[in-house]
Amino acid sequence: MISSLLPKPKHATISTIAVVLPKAKTASTALLPNIQNVPNIVNVASLDASNPHEYSKAVVDVSGNKAASQTSYEDSIPLKERYPNLKHHFPRYTLQTCPDDSLQQCLDETRKVVNMLIAHAEGIEEKKDDVDVVELSTGGLSDEGRGRTVEIRNYQEDPMLPPKFKLRKNRHKNPSPPPPILKAAPAEKITKEIKDKWKIPSAVSNWKNNQGFAISLGKRVVAASGGSLGAESSINVEKFGQLSQALEQADRQAREDISIRNEQRKLAAIREQEEKQKKLKSLVEKSREATGSRQYSGKRRGSETYDARKRSRK
Repeated sequence: MISSLLPKPKHATISTIAVVLPKAKTASTALLPNIQNVPNIVNVASLDASNPHEYSKAVVDVSGNKAASQTSYEDSIPLKERYPNLKHHFPRYTLQTCPDDSLQQCLDETRKVVNMLIAHAEGIEEKKDDVDVVELSTGGLSDEGRGRTVEIRNYQEDPMLPPKFKLRKNRHKNPSPPPPILKAAPAEKITKEIKDKWKIPSAVSNWKNNQGFAISLGKRVVAASGGSLGAESSINVEKFGQLSQALEQADRQAREDISIRNEQRKLAAIREQEEKQKKLKSLVEKSREATGSRQYSGKRRGSETYDARKRSRK
């Protein structure tokens, strides 16, 4: 292929060269798969400038198979790269049409691996036919003391048997919390009128009656509409609003009175504590004065007796 791209030799004396392709002595290759059965062929090729020789034709003639011969650079490129969108259908063998036992062997190995993984996941032990034989012999002289043979086998446990051990603790984990429900924020701006409309007083509520039971949704709608939806409704919404405002004001006033009363009680307790401390201080001062006067009178009496004794001795 490369020699065909070279220029014509300048010092050649003849115009034709005989090309002889001998028979291959070794086994067939990928390029020439059927070369053993092809006889020796001699082709005469002309190297004239008007009729350039094609070496690919000689290779195809020798190989005998045009599809298996690669005579150009494009033939060496894989089909998947040359034709990316090519739809091909290779022969897929089945167990019946497979010429050898490779497919059956692959199927058996795959089934064995899958069964082993399933058994390991379910905790099932593999069946083993191994038997441990143990010979026991006692040190007695009678016939009862002769040796015995014991076979040890591993039997599979019945998975339907009840559990042998009691679960003393609840090992179940707490379920995961429910996912939060995300809702889009309202586009409109919330005004004071809307807030006052949805405000429910602390003493009265449209959601529960005086016995604590929840009011149905239909009755709430009728009450909020002012009786326009219900023909038999006779609720005075204006008076009801005034009543709720009055109850709120009374609640607020009661809270203020309670706070004032608590402050007065605190002040009275502080004053009482101060008076008690003053009384205790006065009592301490009186006791100190009494003890001081007693000590002074005792010293004076002792000095008088001492003087009288001196005079009597003289």
